[in-house]
Amino acid sequence: MGDFMNINLDLIKTFSVVAKYQNITKASEILITTQPAVSKAIKNLENQLNCDLFIRSKKGVKLTEEGLKLYEASKKVLSIMNGAIKEISETKTINLVVGKILTEKVVLPYVSLFIDKYPYIKINFSENSIEGVKEKLRNKEADAAVGYYIDNLSDDYEQIIIKKKLHPIFVCNSKYKKLLNKRISIKEIENYPYIINAKGATTHEYAKDLFKKYNLNITPSMEVLGTSLITNFVKEGLGISILTKEFIKEELNNKELFEIKVKEELESRNLSIIYHKNNSMPKEVQYFINILSNIDIEEN
Repeated sequence: MGDFMNINLDLIKTFSVVAKYQNITKASEILITTQPAVSKAIKNLENQLNCDLFIRSKKGVKLTEEGLKLYEASKKVLSIMNGAIKEISETKTINLVVGKILTEKVVLPYVSLFIDKYPYIKINFSENSIEGVKEKLRNKEADAAVGYYIDNLSDDYEQIIIKKKLHPIFVCNSKYKKLLNKRISIKEIENYPYIINAKGATTHEYAKDLFKKYNLNITPSMEVLGTSLITNFVKEGLGISILTKEFIKEELNNKELFEIKVKEELESRNLSIIYHKNNSMPKEVQYFINILSNIDIEEN
């Protein structure tokens, strides 16, 4: 092997991620770079050390004996480096405003990718209304917010769409069998208790706009803060509501919830990240935004 002390630390970091997941594609996603760039870095490291670190196959890569030794050493080195950075630098916190169901269905699966790169960064999650989100961003109490796209947002805010065409649907539990036998007119919804999200939420405005568009005479029987609570209340048979199909696939598959199919079209929705233009963007926050900008929410 060559001299470990003369090797670029970035090469060691790249090697460590590839060794951990034994997959070039996965490593490139975590490092927010291309597969060729990762492969080139590994080849460069192997040339410097004058040995093969991986056995390559169609299924991925596997550590050689030399690679395993280097991986054990690199974990110790990176652990020491991360510990030192944590001690000498100011503890940083990323504050995200995200609804509970979006945290579970969208953000949480990608947190591990962020922690792999910034293990010493703390992430705070909180919920709020549209106005509350804007106020938190304006007062620098939050770095970014994840939610449904907000129309007519002022020029003070930047909004990046991270997922297009999510599908809102009317849902109920098995108690409302009459609504499930065929495709119904949306006007029939008037005859059943409706659970709406609290005023100030984008889903509240969406429902109100829908009622107005189709001239629906609906006075909600319950107003609840948070889509997660609405989901649970509908599952208990307390009423019907509108939920995003992509986020309740498990409940639909388990027949805890049922889709009420209406003849009229429900406008699709976009998911976005919002931040205040005047706020300086730490590289850690930008990295997290980059991760979320590349999400893939499974459909059907």
